[in-house]
Amino acid sequence: MSQQRDNFFHTFLHLSRADDSFSRGHMLVKTRRIFVFFAVMFVSVGTCFSLPPAVHHPLDALTPGEYWAVYKILRADGHVEEKTIFASILLHEPDKKYVLGWKPGDAIERKADVVLFDKGKSYEALVDISGNKVESFRELKDAQAPFTDDEMHEVEEAIKHDPRIVEALKKRGITDLKLVHCYAVPAGHVGLPEQDGRRIGWGGCAYIEGATGMWDREVGGIFFTVDMNAKKIVRFSDYGAVPMPAPSNDYDADGGPALPNTQPILVLQPSGPSFVVHDGEVSWQNWHFRFRLDPRVGTVLNLVSLEDQGRRRSVMYEGSLSELYVPYQDPEETWNSHVFIDAGEYFMYDGVGTIKPLQAGIDCPAYATFFSATFYDASGKPIVRPQMACLFERTAGDPAWRHHDDTGVFGRPSRELVLRTVATVGNYDYILDWRFEQDGSIKVAVGATGILEVKPVKDQSAEGPLSDGIAAKDEQGKEVEFGQLVAPGVDGVDHDHFFSYRLDLDVDGTENSFMADRLVPYPLPANNPSPRRVIWAMQPTMVRTEGEAMMDVDLKHPAMWRFVNHHVHDPYGYPTGFEIMAGETAASLLPDTEWPQKRAGFSSHQLWVTPYDRNEFYAGGTYVVNSKGSDGLQAWVKKNRSIEDRDIVAWYTVGFHHVPRPEDWPQMPVMWHDFILRPFHFFPKNPGMDLPMTP
Repeated sequence: MSQQRDNFFHTFLHLSRADDSFSRGHMLVKTRRIFVFFAVMFVSVGTCFSLPPAVHHPLDALTPGEYWAVYKILRADGHVEEKTIFASILLHEPDKKYVLGWKPGDAIERKADVVLFDKGKSYEALVDISGNKVESFRELKDAQAPFTDDEMHEVEEAIKHDPRIVEALKKRGITDLKLVHCYAVPAGHVGLPEQDGRRIGWGGCAYIEGATGMWDREVGGIFFTVDMNAKKIVRFSDYGAVPMPAPSNDYDADGGPALPNTQPILVLQPSGPSFVVHDGEVSWQNWHFRFRLDPRVGTVLNLVSLEDQGRRRSVMYEGSLSELYVPYQDPEETWNSHVFIDAGEYFMYDGVGTIKPLQAGIDCPAYATFFSATFYDASGKPIVRPQMACLFERTAGDPAWRHHDDTGVFGRPSRELVLRTVATVGNYDYILDWRFEQDGSIKVAVGATGILEVKPVKDQSAEGPLSDGIAAKDEQGKEVEFGQLVAPGVDGVDHDHFFSYRLDLDVDGTENSFMADRLVPYPLPANNPSPRRVIWAMQPTMVRTEGEAMMDVDLKHPAMWRFVNHHVHDPYGYPTGFEIMAGETAASLLPDTEWPQKRAGFSSHQLWVTPYDRNEFYAGGTYVVNSKGSDGLQAWVKKNRSIEDRDIVAWYTVGFHHVPRPEDWPQMPVMWHDFILRPFHFFPKNPGMDLPMTP
């Protein structure tokens, strides 16, 4: 670094001394160049990376050495052979009481949950890394391991030469199989007869001649189901040829020239970040938290607390994305089969882990701090991947608060801390943010981008009746549409996105209750002198069981969702709490009788509340491949357990319906959705009143 700085100052002196006889205008240009040079160098010098992984806390991510220990322990116990696939290796979280009682210097319990796939069978193992032993091992009789890259590639090569596929391609004028990609993706259980007792995938083919990507290269009309173990097609359908549209050439590596008068915007942090990361704990302003990067769900926040008058107050024990659900809406079997439960089905497919590496200057500011992650491949060996998460401060120029009165304007500027990852599953990219605010709030945001998954159709424009499954008529004869043309011959199929977040809120301790405070019309008494007859009032409502806690955003019947601690009160006598403030969201339009909805029942409601259970971590269930909906939120709440004055977990669903538009093609602009965790009677006043006058 010192050599880099020496080079920098030598170059600066050269810039400042050259051509001393210049005009005022030339001086302005040169000054701007020097400023830009300084800025670039400060950004470059300020960028830093995480240290090699180590274990400082029971909830830290698995290290390379621990992955190798898992492999060796299972191998020594006779559970790993040459072709055994490691479908999942995840940290087995210790008991919550143990974690909360753990102190630096204590021994650290380390275990791993492992799923193996071997000779067509799935196995579950609990490996005690600390004790160097296999604690438990069993075959999964009623569940299946996640699909992996190795398994998918083997099947794809085997099925591409099936005579039925070769003949169907030949009918479409395609004979060069080298440019054909036939895929089979996890088939969620939909009641097909071939699914009973089998590991079934389904899919189609793409032809990539002349293209830089494959998302608009589907060979229309081809559909099949595959026995993944036998590597053979079980059922094949050809619904007829559809002309392939011209390739869109989705990727633009360099970009075009800037619009006229576009001037650079430089954001600098020359003295480095204001946050501190020590042994895995992040401290910023009054916030303290830990996080790890998990192959299945990405960022897992732990032990989130706020410092208040010299003491730390707990806010959330753990927060993470729990599941993603993307069902497509098209009447043809080739497309209504597109029902994806991404985190559970795909975290080992299409790349190692759900989250993917970040690019400085695009995904995160160049001055951000980047963190590596250690995941694993199908052989069980660890893979260290750089720049998998970033942490940075930013200010948007917005006020934290402000007011104008007769003597002038009063207020404070704001800044926030952003912890960001990007999940890429197939065609979609999801920017996943945890944004820590100076007012004690956490904004959880999802930005959807990437490439639409599109269908080739005969239609070249919307003039006249649309065909090819884009449009139809309902029972009343009214026209309905299942997608939109985004280019000639290219149908952007309607679909949904649902993100379930698991939020183990511990407001001032583990014993919390859930309040659904309804805002209701209140008729004023007849003898009230006011001319108004109706106002609204808050009706505090304690929700006592998980069966009663399924909540929906309802503009006609609004409510505040608060998690309170009745054992701790603010100076005014109210129990301390945090509120989940919903953002723009949606619920699934599919009935519970539909198989996709049975498997992803969490999308039926925006909020669920359950008692803490260490085995209930994934909203769609632990094993979602070929699942029938017997695990997950919709199954757990049937127990109707008490959620009053105990350790409880909130599950919030971010959802949106997506009707594609041409402006989403060929690359989709980022579309953001969010919700906020905000203090409610947690502080006696606005915690941002004493912020400085500079952000």
